[in-house]
Amino acid sequence: MIISDWHHKNNHGIGVDYEYYVNKKRYSYTVNLDLKKNNKYLLIYDSLKPSNCSVLEMYPIIDNNIQTPLNGWKYNDVPIKIDTSEIIEYLKANK
Repeated sequence: MIISDWHHKNNHGIGVDYEYYVNKKRYSYTVNLDLKKNNKYLLIYDSLKPSNCSVLEMYPIIDNNIQTPLNGWKYNDVPIKIDTSEIIEYLKANK
């Protein structure tokens, strides 16, 4: 979920702040994307190092009734249509 409006921060960069949870642990970062506060987006993270993640801005979670499992979804369980090749290209372009 996006938890702030666009901002400039001295120590956290520019953009919007977002948060997500893995095993009830909260992670919060800033991403240089122009996204609206309180909107939700699909996020991909490393299961061994959950702090290593990317917000997938092209996959908004519009349905507020979608419940996220404790450790997120496995690929085949994601409740919205996603394109693996699009995600791979996005990750390559945003390294």
